[in-house]
Amino acid sequence: MMRKFFFLALICLSVTNIAVAIEDPWKILVDAHQASKTLNYQGIFHLKNFKEIQSMEITHAMHGQDEYTRMTLMDGEPGELLSHGKNTFVYHSNENNVVIQKRAHHHLFPSVLPSSPENLKKVYTLSFGQVQRVADRMAQMLILIPKDDFRHQYHFWIDQETALPLKMIVSNKSNEVIEQASFIKLKIIGAEKDLSWFKPRIDLSKEYVMDEKEEVILPGLKFWTFRKVPKGFSEMNATATRNKEINVLSHHLIYSDGLSYISVFIQPVQTGLKPKVGSISMEGTNVSATYYRGYQVMAVGTVPMSTLESFTKSISF
Repeated sequence: MMRKFFFLALICLSVTNIAVAIEDPWKILVDAHQASKTLNYQGIFHLKNFKEIQSMEITHAMHGQDEYTRMTLMDGEPGELLSHGKNTFVYHSNENNVVIQKRAHHHLFPSVLPSSPENLKKVYTLSFGQVQRVADRMAQMLILIPKDDFRHQYHFWIDQETALPLKMIVSNKSNEVIEQASFIKLKIIGAEKDLSWFKPRIDLSKEYVMDEKEEVILPGLKFWTFRKVPKGFSEMNATATRNKEINVLSHHLIYSDGLSYISVFIQPVQTGLKPKVGSISMEGTNVSATYYRGYQVMAVGTVPMSTLESFTKSISF
């Protein structure tokens, strides 16, 4: 009798857990976002972009209320990324020096999920897959299938213990893998009191040179519109860089649906130069370019070509 009661209790508990998951299945994405931002961890993950595979070492820590991230490229030419809050610096080593580029933010694995899933609900359907082992940790598979043809499908493996994303696969509608990131080693660490690790270590014998560009605040400077922005995509950032030699502005816009990102470049074509027109795919990244009223318009992103053409073919000013 006791054994039967225990068995029935397990069934009831399982039904309750399923009901909770169905009631708010998107909450796991919120937890995963929070974990990637607030957990202290160290690890190594493999990043596969089309046919190229690279290894990245990552250290992520909270120091008080501040978030610190350091990524080191372990293959090929030395490279590092240091991020503190919303400020990100990328370090590239070349033959003579180390070039530093400042970026406003980064959306790199495992910090790839948005803080809110509300926009994702409009353009993706969410389902649960199997529980599998990734980096010697049990992870719940999540599948995000697009509701249209303007974005790719995503698979995530979320750590059952911490909710940290352990693996991600981006694939097209033919199930061809376009991008993949997966931890092969992960360690959850305690509170970080020492920040001596948060500094570049590429090649201290070389001179560090800042790649500075004069950025211009865009409000009031926009002279274009897009007649056909795909559903779910909205402008996340807009900057303009002044070309000092010819005193003109080149514009860079970033659009996103929360998972997919598109860069749109609008820049005047100098006299005597031939603009690029057409489309090309490069190792999973698509590029669409057109020429419109004296301007080169180019859209770049890991999205279907039709998504990029929605921007390049619908610009107007």
